[in-house]
Amino acid sequence: MTLVALLVSMAAVSAVPCPLGACAHRGDTKHYPENTLPAFVSAVAKGAHMIEFDVYLTKDGFPIIIHDNTVDRTTDGSGNVTDYLFEDLRQLDAGSWFDQKFAGTRIPTLQETLEAIPRYILCNVHLKNAPGLAATVAEILKEEDRLGHCFLACSIEQAREAKKVAPAIKICNMTAQTDQPGVYADVTIEANAEYLQFYYQKLEGVAEQVPRVQARGIVVNYFYANASEDICHAVETGINYILTDDLDTCLAVLEREYGISPARRPVQE
Repeated sequence: MTLVALLVSMAAVSAVPCPLGACAHRGDTKHYPENTLPAFVSAVAKGAHMIEFDVYLTKDGFPIIIHDNTVDRTTDGSGNVTDYLFEDLRQLDAGSWFDQKFAGTRIPTLQETLEAIPRYILCNVHLKNAPGLAATVAEILKEEDRLGHCFLACSIEQAREAKKVAPAIKICNMTAQTDQPGVYADVTIEANAEYLQFYYQKLEGVAEQVPRVQARGIVVNYFYANASEDICHAVETGINYILTDDLDTCLAVLEREYGISPARRPVQE
């Protein structure tokens, strides 16, 4: 049995989450402003198997969803995220930069984002580099009982901080991600992380590492693939979850070529 056939057969018999799926990078970013509730709601509706989003802290310690260190690119404001109080940050328009029809869209909180994403979809919670962020996010995930479908994409140091608060929290190791695939795999195995996220666009050297880390129970994410041929290449390499900025194409390819259906709410939920 080929690797792809094995993955597809596993998907048919295993519980959610499936071992092969599409990850909506910052939500459905082809059609909605990134890291906003409309982008997340659309990704859920279309059937993303995983949704990735970025978490930062405001000056007064509120976890909010934004990628950049500054608000300049994705809002009508300017300056560092960490210089804003939460109430001031919430006044910014996070939609007009993408399209005027999204004027008035606000930067969401972590709690709002979790409410928008049901528990049958994995949450790839990418932590930005902010002191105390890992502990704050871990505490919220624990209090909200979301540890079962959320994991932190973070450094080893942040993982240690988070596990002091929530020992059961799952980690996608991001330390050494820019090193050679074999080195990154070694560091991830040593860290006892549950996920890793290769990002090498052409996948050189990744194929040899995938079965090695999967044999240790590590789920393999990949950033990123948008074109059909790149998505197929990632699947053939053995990637579990493909981060994409073109969710429609990724879902269509996975279903047409590999029999992976979009994620849907389980009947019992």
